[in-house]
Amino acid sequence: MNRPSSARVRRWSIIAVPTIAFLVLGWAWAFASPTGASADEGFHITSAYCAWGDSELCTHSDIPGVVEVPDRIANASCMAQLGNESAACVYALTNDIVETAEVNNGSKYPPVYYWVMRAFAGPDVDRSVLIMRLFNVTLAAGLLAFALAVARPVARRAAALAWMACLVPMGIYFIASVNPSGWAIAGGALFWVFLYTMLTEPSFKDRRAIAAAVGAAICIVIAMSARADSAFVLLLSTIAVGLLAWPHLKGRMKRLWLLLLAIPLVIGATLFNVGRYVQLDLQFPAGNPDMDQPNAVVKMLVELPTFLSGILGGQVSYWAQRTASYDSEIPGFSWAGYSYGVGSLDVQNPEISSLLVLACVAGVVFLGLRSYGRRKVVALALLAVALVGQLVVMRGLAAFQPVSSLQPRYFFALVVVIVSIAAVTFPRSRSPINKGQAALLIITLTIADTAALMATVARYTYGQSHSWTGIADPPAWWWSYGPSPLVVMVIGSLAACAWLVAMARVVMWTGHLDLEASNRPTGDASRLSSLNLPTHQGEPHA
Repeated sequence: MNRPSSARVRRWSIIAVPTIAFLVLGWAWAFASPTGASADEGFHITSAYCAWGDSELCTHSDIPGVVEVPDRIANASCMAQLGNESAACVYALTNDIVETAEVNNGSKYPPVYYWVMRAFAGPDVDRSVLIMRLFNVTLAAGLLAFALAVARPVARRAAALAWMACLVPMGIYFIASVNPSGWAIAGGALFWVFLYTMLTEPSFKDRRAIAAAVGAAICIVIAMSARADSAFVLLLSTIAVGLLAWPHLKGRMKRLWLLLLAIPLVIGATLFNVGRYVQLDLQFPAGNPDMDQPNAVVKMLVELPTFLSGILGGQVSYWAQRTASYDSEIPGFSWAGYSYGVGSLDVQNPEISSLLVLACVAGVVFLGLRSYGRRKVVALALLAVALVGQLVVMRGLAAFQPVSSLQPRYFFALVVVIVSIAAVTFPRSRSPINKGQAALLIITLTIADTAALMATVARYTYGQSHSWTGIADPPAWWWSYGPSPLVVMVIGSLAACAWLVAMARVVMWTGHLDLEASNRPTGDASRLSSLNLPTHQGEPHA
């Protein structure tokens, strides 16, 4: 009598364990940096406090676009761009009311994200920010758990493998922050999982298809509520999934029309919300070969690999043959425009972390490419070309000057989608990695994740002029409550290891959840399945 119940518990523990580990890991990263630490977080905190109109902590000035808030809110990011110093400047902030124009007026970001964050804003700014961060971690954990529970085995394994390789440090840092990029990452990187599952189900009336449709809608709302340019990721994901799921779509016009309907909707959202990116006033400096200054696009593409490393936590890229303080005075000089690091642009992640993460992501891609077909290759090529094209256009709009740097967080969700699609493997019943490969990924990524967390904590407690391994020294900054920096690092490291083990278990698991029971083959189809004869699943066998 207890055997079916025990099996059901074991099945659902496959989803529950990584979800709990994710929550603990996100909690550690929420404590790793002070209020105002993530990119433009002072702007986002002010926008959250002012989202519901005037209150005791925010008053709109008679000057359009200016608000009056406490000093500790307006200047929360006092440590930004001061990487060699700790975050001790926050102790000098007061409750005095000051004016600031650093607030969302509806033209920079969608207002929905700030409206939700306002529910957690209270007189204690630090406490409020921590609650916002923990809420965002919980939201991302719940969405990931929903995706893993609903997804078809092929999509589940690919998403789990991509997330365990890519999440730390860039993804988890922004998910555990007040920056809306965290919502854009969670929604944008998981949308393809729900859409693929919905389109590959035998019927839209199946429980899993309905749940997947709900999940896809939630991803769209979350991503578009945070950053309008998330529409670009959603559009590309829709096209890539359409290519992968084509065997399920051809001959089934209802599904095909559903897919085609999504494309103009996302395009419309893109044009409406991010029209500033389609002005097409592009400028490409020709360069000066005599002074080692190539064409701006060539220079940018040559340094592209280091920017891809930066998306995974690496450092700023330089023109490899020449970097001097007077370069900007040379005719034909252009800025690559790449930036780097978690948090503000001055946070340097140790190379041991970024290189190990980069190696693991490359390993995941190569393992996934053992199984390939024309549709998968075309989907990956489309995503890669779109990523590079977006980089070139954004830099061309700024004439390759340092007025608008390409921050890795803008592109992280798309990179996770690319790694996920690359990790899609067939047949469904086979894990893309074996136990030895899983163990290597777990060990390597645990080291990388621990180093990244230690360096992030050290940047704010000591400053980067202090060694990030010197954790025994008294911190110059820390929270007035909660665990010590050392305890946060230990908990974060253990949670990272637990998360990686649990996600590897998801990748290697070939069982079924109760949600999938209604879709198991019956009758003749079941007998064919038991004989390992091919049935029409629309999924190629590698």
